[in-house]
Amino acid sequence: MYVYLMDSPPLTPADWLNMAVKELKERGHGALKAQPLAKALNVTRGSFYHHFDNLESFHAKVIAHWSEISSGQIIRTAREMAPPEQALDDLLQKTFQSGEALERAVRAWSTVDPAVAAAVAKVDVARIGVAENILIDGGVPQSAAKSRAQLMYWAAIGRLMMPFPAENVLSQAEITELARLMLRP
Repeated sequence: MYVYLMDSPPLTPADWLNMAVKELKERGHGALKAQPLAKALNVTRGSFYHHFDNLESFHAKVIAHWSEISSGQIIRTAREMAPPEQALDDLLQKTFQSGEALERAVRAWSTVDPAVAAAVAKVDVARIGVAENILIDGGVPQSAAKSRAQLMYWAAIGRLMMPFPAENVLSQAEITELARLMLRP
């Protein structure tokens, strides 16, 4: 039975996932349980089980939702954008100026949950692959493109994992110069 409070519209799975991402970002993966989320949404725990079979499947959907909101549109835009110089600059501008709190929370979760680690690894491969393809399209030899893409990605993730990532930023001009440097054959 789906239970919701009077005068409240029924919740959708997206409502739960959005709340989960908010809680993950603010409180960490320990907050991703049916009861605390139901309380935050002002509904009963039964509402959770109306949309999700169990906590494990919910967690998988949270990670899929994180992947989409953190990189889905960015990846699609990068694949569609031309020329490669513009595509790489745009990708790096978004990557090096992204929100660190959610990325840090997901990566912390991945250190204690093998399923989350596997899902994050797939996202990492997809993100690196996009940069690698842009580099190849820009004339970088395939033998160098992968390592350059990995290096840029590792730098972006490394910045996010620093104690004060908001204080460790590059200017737009510096990021543009990095993109130009990476596209040199």
